[in-house]
Amino acid sequence: MEHAIICPQCNAPITPHRFAKSALCTYCGATVHFDETTRSAEIFHKAFKQWNDPRSHGFSTWISIGNDHWALQQKIAEGDISDVYFGQRARWPSELVIIKILRNPNDKALFENEWQALQTLHHSNAPGAEVFSTFLPQLVQHGSEKNAKQSDQQVSIFRRESGFRHTLAAVIQAYPQGIPPRTSIWLWRRILELLSFIHTSGMVHGAVLPQHILIQDQEHGARLVDFTCTGKAGDKLSSLSSEYKSCYPKWMQSSGKLSTQADLVMSARCIIAALGGNPAKASLPDAVPTLLAEKIQQVALADQKKSSIPNAWAIREELGSIARQVFGPSKFNPIDMSF
Repeated sequence: MEHAIICPQCNAPITPHRFAKSALCTYCGATVHFDETTRSAEIFHKAFKQWNDPRSHGFSTWISIGNDHWALQQKIAEGDISDVYFGQRARWPSELVIIKILRNPNDKALFENEWQALQTLHHSNAPGAEVFSTFLPQLVQHGSEKNAKQSDQQVSIFRRESGFRHTLAAVIQAYPQGIPPRTSIWLWRRILELLSFIHTSGMVHGAVLPQHILIQDQEHGARLVDFTCTGKAGDKLSSLSSEYKSCYPKWMQSSGKLSTQADLVMSARCIIAALGGNPAKASLPDAVPTLLAEKIQQVALADQKKSSIPNAWAIREELGSIARQVFGPSKFNPIDMSF
């Protein structure tokens, strides 16, 4: 009698070489060792079930999406439509993540749009995609989980990236007189690099606002988050933040349409706010060098119909030239949020 050999982890068929003592499952990657004794696959399923049970690792509360379990840690933000938490996979070895939970089911379309937009960007073939896609939120899992009332809650889970703890909104609050002008150069350049990739991928972020920009601790790093409004140029603007209405150009508010130009205007107005200025009027403190102030204001006040705005990468390059003319050789000057 011949016996079929199957993987005890995924039940896929295994075809080992003659006299082999082990084989690699081509479906799940498990290494299966052979011996003359017979063991039921149920033993392995039982062991996996026990290992995957959060209670086996000391967790008392968790949320579940399918067979994956996640423990919520501290709440770190209240977004426009979701609550955001630090979290981890509820077993060991674990995985550190960011967990977003939709508050109101009526906003499900926005919540779903973010995941779909990020999937599109992660599959982009734009120049530099292999680098810039790593600067996007990294997707882990998306789906629904049953809460205590047995109703579905929409959940998105992202890999947690070390060092990005503060939003630009928090920086603005911590620096009411504004960050140093020299610091604003690298900050805006990082934002423009990401926008350039998004735009050359055929997408528009749609909400480049202080609470959607993360600053890296003690480094020259920045990230864009919250892609709920992201779409293609000309698509309808699905949501507008009343708290940061001054960051949106008026022509975008009137048209209600996404555009790459609006992303750039919003980025400039975020920098104005970070420098201690007034985003709505594009006014800046006297401490900002004239050459830099003129460039920021040119972009912040750009009219979609009356003026052409350079693309994101062109502005980034201009900033490099301005930095050399005004400040000289580059210098390491991160934003300090340790106080």
